[in-house]
Amino acid sequence: MRCPQNFWLANPLFRDSRKHIIFNFSAAAMKSKTSSGTGTDLKTKIKEAYLDYVLTEGVNPTSVYHLSKNKDFTESDFYQIYNTFDAVSKDIWETILQQVFTSLETSDEYAGFSVREKVLSFYFTLVQEFRKQRSYVSYSAKNWARPGTKNAVQISIAKMVGEHFEKLVQEGYETGELINRSLVSSYYSKAMLAQFWLVVDFWIKDTSSDFEDTDAFIEKTINLGFGMMAENTLDKAFDLAKFLWGRTRMA
Repeated sequence: MRCPQNFWLANPLFRDSRKHIIFNFSAAAMKSKTSSGTGTDLKTKIKEAYLDYVLTEGVNPTSVYHLSKNKDFTESDFYQIYNTFDAVSKDIWETILQQVFTSLETSDEYAGFSVREKVLSFYFTLVQEFRKQRSYVSYSAKNWARPGTKNAVQISIAKMVGEHFEKLVQEGYETGELINRSLVSSYYSKAMLAQFWLVVDFWIKDTSSDFEDTDAFIEKTINLGFGMMAENTLDKAFDLAKFLWGRTRMA
């Protein structure tokens, strides 16, 4: 992934490898990948079996029995951990997102970023995580950007990502990076979530070398979004209009 600004090259949160931004995951985050007990081992076996099946067949298994057949777990084992295949998919996605959040939050440098930089960090870290499971992300999220599509997995993702963006919006108000407009501010985090689905969809369809088009798309959409949420020419024009209207009424 190419570096969008000199900021990224100078900041120790990232390291330059073939001019790509690659997030330095913390030791704590890396430890979360390690199995730590029978329950975790069983969960890993089920997820691996599920991933292998859907990526080979292109559809969900017809039944839990079908999935567990010839695998190192039973149908009863499956129901100890999950109740549906959607629950497995939800767990896979939540793991991806939690890895991103943990990697960001355990960095001392991240706390000093502007809100815009934090959003960029989120997306560039996210697409690095996506690379590790591109086939599955492409399989499971291929239709998510379409209006009206919403399943249990999407609802879970929307909650995690939406809460993250809402915190950043509130931080933006406090730092003055974002303007709290009475009529539209409630839509900021919702607009950022819609932007998230578009980035995921764009990355899935991106055929450019090293996903460079996705990098550009992220930069341009974030710049546009923050340009609209921050104080801009329209705000200044509105403020001037209120001033002139007040003087007219006093005359």
